[in-house]
Amino acid sequence: MQSTFKNLLYVLKRYKLATVTNLLGLSFAFLLFIVICIHVSHEYSFDASLTNRKKIFQLENMRNDGIWEANFSRPQLERFIAASPYIEAAAVTNNLVYSSTRFGVSASKGPDALSYMEQVERITPEYTKVFGFELVAGSSDCLKRPEGMMVSESMARKLFDRENPIDKPVYFSEFAGAEGSIVYGLSFEPAYIVGGVFRDFPENTRVKNALYIPIMEKEMMEDWNTGPYYCYLLMSSPESASVTTEKYMADSRDFLKDFAIDDIRLRPLSDLYFGQQVRADAAPVGNKSRTNMLFFIAILIIGIALVNYINLSIALAPIRTKSITIQKVLGSSDATLRKYLVLESLGVSVLAFFFALLFVFLLNNVQWITGMLGHPLDLYSNWKILVWTLLLVVGSGLLAGMYPAFYITSFPPVMALNKSFTLSDRAKITRKLLIGFQFVISITLVVGALFVFLQNKYIGNVDLGFNKENVLEVRLSMGAALKKSELFKSRLLESPDISNVSFSEFKFVSDESRSFIGYNYRGQHYYMSWLGVSTDFPELMDIKMIAGRHFRPSDEAPDNTQAVCILSETAAREIASRFTTEELGDISEMVGTSIIDNDVPVRIVGIFEDVHYESLYKELRPMGLWTSAKDHYRRSVPERYSYVKIAGGNPRPTIEHIRKVTDELIPGYPVDIHFFDTALDELYSKSQRQGTLVTILCFLAVFLSLVGVFGLVIFELQGREKEIAVRKVLGSTVRQILWMLNSSFLRIAFVCFVISIPVAYYGVNVWLQSFAYKTPIYLWVFLVALVIIVALTALTVTFQSYRAAMANPASKLGH
Repeated sequence: MQSTFKNLLYVLKRYKLATVTNLLGLSFAFLLFIVICIHVSHEYSFDASLTNRKKIFQLENMRNDGIWEANFSRPQLERFIAASPYIEAAAVTNNLVYSSTRFGVSASKGPDALSYMEQVERITPEYTKVFGFELVAGSSDCLKRPEGMMVSESMARKLFDRENPIDKPVYFSEFAGAEGSIVYGLSFEPAYIVGGVFRDFPENTRVKNALYIPIMEKEMMEDWNTGPYYCYLLMSSPESASVTTEKYMADSRDFLKDFAIDDIRLRPLSDLYFGQQVRADAAPVGNKSRTNMLFFIAILIIGIALVNYINLSIALAPIRTKSITIQKVLGSSDATLRKYLVLESLGVSVLAFFFALLFVFLLNNVQWITGMLGHPLDLYSNWKILVWTLLLVVGSGLLAGMYPAFYITSFPPVMALNKSFTLSDRAKITRKLLIGFQFVISITLVVGALFVFLQNKYIGNVDLGFNKENVLEVRLSMGAALKKSELFKSRLLESPDISNVSFSEFKFVSDESRSFIGYNYRGQHYYMSWLGVSTDFPELMDIKMIAGRHFRPSDEAPDNTQAVCILSETAAREIASRFTTEELGDISEMVGTSIIDNDVPVRIVGIFEDVHYESLYKELRPMGLWTSAKDHYRRSVPERYSYVKIAGGNPRPTIEHIRKVTDELIPGYPVDIHFFDTALDELYSKSQRQGTLVTILCFLAVFLSLVGVFGLVIFELQGREKEIAVRKVLGSTVRQILWMLNSSFLRIAFVCFVISIPVAYYGVNVWLQSFAYKTPIYLWVFLVALVIIVALTALTVTFQSYRAAMANPASKLGH
């Protein structure tokens, strides 16, 4: 062991450039591998912390339009739950935690009370059993009382510091000024009493560390048509799920058809995160292909680093053979020398691994790194990844050292002692193949990085169907939205920089769970996204009309009893698709007719051009905007999102005016004000983070390849100094010598470009499948990638070769 360590130290001193190059390359590779593995593990372990995850299923139904969705009416859920003996517990929820609906809460009452914007979820008591809540204080039985509440440990500390939170009140400042109002068809308590504290769930799980309040036993049990409820079931065994749904459908198929339900299924919890997101479900989902792609790139980077190591070791052969031969003459066997060379490779790899660990530890405190990943780089909780990486390091070090060890020791001693050693043809071919591997990977990754950039640019330039410029989104408290919206609007319009203010019940553009309605039109049943807005909303957002009109102020007049709507072109064409041209000649003929929502006629007054109200990952779906008089059709939901059109230029005075008004009208409430562009960016934040990560990885892989090329050029020049000198004496110019040194690398690059085209095309095509709207696959991108690799390679080779090409031939031929 001691001799091995001494040999490693000797190599580090004797071959500094090669060792530093290898350490740099391997350290970067292992660093990136660890970071990516932590991220991939974070994605693949989503919901893994849930104790009963293999027996938990989400209840879903297929509507008569052939689309699966997750929401049900309350009696439909209870009917299904009661029909099966295999259901151990049922978790009914409103899925509020998957939306932007955050509530202002406070541990004290009054205008001076400190409020926090927190996620609130409504659940039945069995929710805690299904998902395995670990209680640290109190009991989940508190959810059997209307005023009961459960909070996480972190939330308890936030609200009550070190005090015992049990039996402490939590006030909803969200409803200040509108106590007792009915919201979402429900009456919220003025104060909730903490009855249970649970241990925080990990970040990568669908169970959020929210404030949990109860869904009461009899709530909405008479309404079979309204579906704001979601359900997870704890089954007695994974196999019992299919038995349960098959029996239920056999007994209830005709009954369900009366409610436009064609099928029921139970989908395993383990299939949800990387599965297809169903309609009306906004629970977090991942992208398996993008996650796998990141891991694949990390493996390729390891491969590039190992190729660099092998290539540099082969390039060192002419230099090292003499010392190896002397050791042979002094009695060392080939087996012993090979063992030392392999252990030397292992030592360099392990040293690089510890450098990588140090870098990971330092990067964990860099905010933009953790922000890009979406989670911290916690080495302690990911210790298994470090163990597996160390095993990979050991295997890689041994593998990378074997071929050079056997190669360097395979030559007769006389060849080295006579200084007649040159690389064999086999070694040269092997080296070219290894360089080719690096070029294929580098070109492929550059193509991928360029398409990531183009896709992000494409998404940013798609016509969304509305004008997002100079629009602020301001979220109000529900109390203010119910009682003070008109006052809020009039106060804002006092500013000359504000031209219009409008309201919406939910976020206008979002991938969150949103209201979908099933409606009838001339006896046919349809579905669409349904958003309540104030009358001037379409004009503020500059939504273009195809037929009919925008809303009018009279549509919200107190004496108006007729709810009205405008439909998107997609919604109108879906309706028209079920009628002949004689029955419905053109979609404009719908204007003036009505859709029927739960027996309520809603008149169609216009049809507008399609707007992308969800991210471009999703196909455009039918949408309707509706409005009605206060206290009439569907006005129990407060329009808590205000959209403010401002003048261009410096927005700071306008935002200060808005904040001043909100502070006066809603004292102590943390009003959220941001540009509408910010809301749009949130839709793509995860994709953009992963895209940035892919781009960084791609160019780091190219950098590693160039490091290898740089090292190879150095050692190749050491073996060709006399050849270069002779060529100069015979009349070769510096340009010709540089071309000679570049040409072999460039020929390899062009051959590898041809090989990389199908590989890159396949990878890009698979990645783009996750987008409903995607950039075309342009041929010129591949050519740009080639130019980038060729240019960087030529610069690298020329930079290192220029000194040798300019050297005085006499200084080299004199030896």
